[in-house]
Amino acid sequence: MAIESVRPNPFNPTATVAYSVAEPARARLGVYDVSGRLVATLVDGDVGAGAHEAVWDGRSDRGEAVASGVYFCRLEALGEDRALKMVLMK
Repeated sequence: MAIESVRPNPFNPTATVAYSVAEPARARLGVYDVSGRLVATLVDGDVGAGAHEAVWDGRSDRGEAVASGVYFCRLEALGEDRALKMVLMK
């Protein structure tokens, strides 16, 4: 399991997150602010084995545009947890 990349990084207004899982699994891919609060959920459900992509549009789960800054994309699957830093610049 891995978060392969966030591109572009820094980004504005959208970023594509490439991630992979070794076997079918329930996965959660979220964007968190620097204080650890969940900002947006990109994936929350079953995914097949292999490579996947998700797009974040710089908006919260409530549809509000978020501020410029550092965020962390966090993948949870197969009992593991991975994170990658991403920077939103407006």
